[in-house]
Amino acid sequence: MNNESNDIRSDEMIPFTKPTLPPLNEYKSRLEQLWKTGQVTNGPLVRETEALLGYYIGNVRCVAMANCTIGLVLAIKALGLKGAVVLPSFTFFATAHSLIWNGLEPVFADIDEHTWNLAPASVKKVLEQRRDVSAILGVHVFGNPCQVEELEALARQYDIKLLFDSAHALGSESSGKKVGAFGDVEVFSLSPTKPVVAAEGGVASTSHEELAKALRYGRDYGNEGDYDPSFIGLNARLSELHAAMALGSFEMLERNIKHRNEVVSRYKSSLSLIPGIRFQRIREKDRSTYKDLTVLIETEEFGMSRDALSWWLERERIDTRKYYSPPVHRTRAYWDRWGKYRDEELHVTNRISEYVLSLPIWSHMDDDIVDHVCETINTAHETAKKIDALYRKSLPN
Repeated sequence: MNNESNDIRSDEMIPFTKPTLPPLNEYKSRLEQLWKTGQVTNGPLVRETEALLGYYIGNVRCVAMANCTIGLVLAIKALGLKGAVVLPSFTFFATAHSLIWNGLEPVFADIDEHTWNLAPASVKKVLEQRRDVSAILGVHVFGNPCQVEELEALARQYDIKLLFDSAHALGSESSGKKVGAFGDVEVFSLSPTKPVVAAEGGVASTSHEELAKALRYGRDYGNEGDYDPSFIGLNARLSELHAAMALGSFEMLERNIKHRNEVVSRYKSSLSLIPGIRFQRIREKDRSTYKDLTVLIETEEFGMSRDALSWWLERERIDTRKYYSPPVHRTRAYWDRWGKYRDEELHVTNRISEYVLSLPIWSHMDDDIVDHVCETINTAHETAKKIDALYRKSLPN
């Protein structure tokens, strides 16, 4: 792999993540093909990417996009959704943005306290209360598959659409079936932090030929080739340069997922011995890509807050994130109009978001980095009172 050494240096920050890139010579080889054809967008490399991913997921049609967010925007447009859509607030805000750009109302439902995915019971409660919901938008959070069977049953019962923000989940499996084959449509991300990297890009997958056709036209302004668009689309094409990187990265996908799961197992072996650290639950028959490794830091048991630990790790040159804190409904963009009236219904979401801390992980991560992060966290737990006092002193008065 064409990646930098993982050796730990005390003067360098351990990054939160690194893109795992395909070998440079393979990428150059594909670019040479591109230079011969002179076609730099929506060409043979894009079509090859779509065909490979469709075969990998299994009997689905894939449509490559400029990115995942625009793929969601187009998928919602192509489905003709109206009114309101149920979704989790414990997600990256792009999930909800895709609804707003389509003029839809986001109705936030709560998550399961163990998997941190959309809770079917909470969705059902919303559907019982409202008659203007046209779809459920699930999210495979951090690559952990949703309870797809239960969500599909609800979509059938209420005769509404079901789609998934699968940004983190290319290669995830639910009961042995690849994510990408569920609901009406799923949309993946190929950005630098994902298991398959195209620098930037996205892919929509669907079993419905008419929907796939609409997405293909939609990514090209809605133009079906006759310069007479049937609906208002966007410029969402994936370039051949990005497809060339995606193809090289896709060849490494299974290896990347296997290694990410090994990294998480190593993290769990060490961190599970420390009081106050809890992990996201992956159901027995499921597989997560672990796009992120997020844990809960329970203040009383661990000895300090999530924020204090994050502050200390940064001082120790370890980069972390707080995914997802705040949850979408509590962000400034959503609170007044769509957030505050749902806040009391989102008990689990609000509690989980207060304790989440995402630790460094990437697809070519060495064991010594994992061990160093774990040792630093263990030291923080053992000296929690001292660190917490320092943290409190650092806060503005």
